[in-house]
Amino acid sequence: MTDIYLIRHAEADGNLYRRAQGQFDANVTPLGRQQIAALAERFRSIPIDGLWSSDLTRTVSTASAIVKYHTELTLHTDPALREVCMGVWEDRPWGELKRDWSRQMDWFNQAPEKWSVPGCEDYAAVPRRVEKVLLDLAAAHPGQTLAVVSHGFAIRSLLCELLDKHFSDLPYGDNTAVSLLTAEDGRLSVRWYNDASHLTPELSTFARQRYGAAVKNMKEDGWFTPLDLKKESSLYTHCYSETWRASHGGVAGFTPSVYVQAARHHARNDPQTLVKLYYEDGFAGVIELDPERSAEDGAGWISLLYVEPEFRHRRFGGQLLGHAVSYFRHKGRQVIRLHVSQTNAAAVGFYEHMGFRRTGEASGVGGPLYEMELDIVQRPWMLP
Repeated sequence: MTDIYLIRHAEADGNLYRRAQGQFDANVTPLGRQQIAALAERFRSIPIDGLWSSDLTRTVSTASAIVKYHTELTLHTDPALREVCMGVWEDRPWGELKRDWSRQMDWFNQAPEKWSVPGCEDYAAVPRRVEKVLLDLAAAHPGQTLAVVSHGFAIRSLLCELLDKHFSDLPYGDNTAVSLLTAEDGRLSVRWYNDASHLTPELSTFARQRYGAAVKNMKEDGWFTPLDLKKESSLYTHCYSETWRASHGGVAGFTPSVYVQAARHHARNDPQTLVKLYYEDGFAGVIELDPERSAEDGAGWISLLYVEPEFRHRRFGGQLLGHAVSYFRHKGRQVIRLHVSQTNAAAVGFYEHMGFRRTGEASGVGGPLYEMELDIVQRPWMLP
C-alpha cells in the first residue's frame, strides 16, 4: 500500500488576474508564496519518501514547501500531471469567455464531458492520465508515502472518478488544498480530500475571492475592448484626470492634450495598448500601456490604470493588471514598470499587494513619484 498526498498548487497569476490558465505557464502570486510557507509547516513532521509535480512553474514552486523540511528529497516533474489543456481559452479573461462562450462556460463548470473548444483536451483524458501517473508511482514505491503537486481541474476530475461523483457535485479545493489517496492492488482510493486547514482565512484564495464552487467564481469577471480615442477621448480624459486628482489632490499640471496624443500614438499601432474593462454592461476601468518606454531594458510600462469608484475593491484592478502582464509577457518583457505618486497611499498599497516593489524615486509634475516594478518572467519561486 502506498499513500499519496495530492496537493493543488498555490495561488498563481490566473487565479489573481481572473484569466484561464490551463497549461499556460504562470507564476505564483505574493499570496501564493504565503500559502506555500503554510503548506511547508503542515508537512514539516510528516514523513515523505518521494516528491513529484507537473512541470509548470506554479506546481514546481508549490513543491518547494515539501523540500523545505525534507531536504533529502529530489523533485521530479512529469507533464502528465499538468492541468487540463484549455486550447484557445488559455490566458484569456474569464469574463470574456463567459461573454463569448456562454454555453461552453456552463458546460466547463457543470458538465465538462460536453465541453469542447478548439485545441482543448478531452475531459475524460484528464483523470486517466493523472491516475496512470499515480498508479505507476505507487507501483514503483510500494509501502512508501509520496507527495504529488498538480492542478485544480485535474485533481477535481480525478476525485470525481474515484468518488463516483458528478463534476458539479464536488467543488474545487482551495489553493494548496491537500487530498490523501491510497494505492493498493492497482487501484486508488480516497481517504479524505480538499483539506486546506493549514490556511488561515487571510491566506485562503477562496476566502479572499468569496467563492468556493466552480460557478460562483465567475460573478465579477470583466471583459476587455479597445478604447476608441476618436469617439471616446472625453472618457479617456475623465479617467486620467480622476487618477491625477487622486494622486495630487487636484488637476493642476494636468494637460489632457499631451496624454491623449501619446495614447493615440500607441493605440494606432496596437489597439491592445489602450483598453476598457467592462463588467456585464458597466464600464469598470481602463488601462494604457506604453510598449516603447523602457523597452531597451526589457521592460513594459503602464501609463494609466483607472478603476471606476463603484468597482474598486472588487478585483477589477487586478484584472486590468492581468491584461498588462499578458500583453508584455507575449512581447518577451521581463518586468513591468510604472510611476505612482508618493502621496497616493491607496495606489502604492494596491501595487505592493499585487507584487510590485519600489525601485526608485522620480520628480513628477504634481509631486514626487515612486518608480515601481513587477517581475513577470516565468520562473519557479523557492521557499527561502
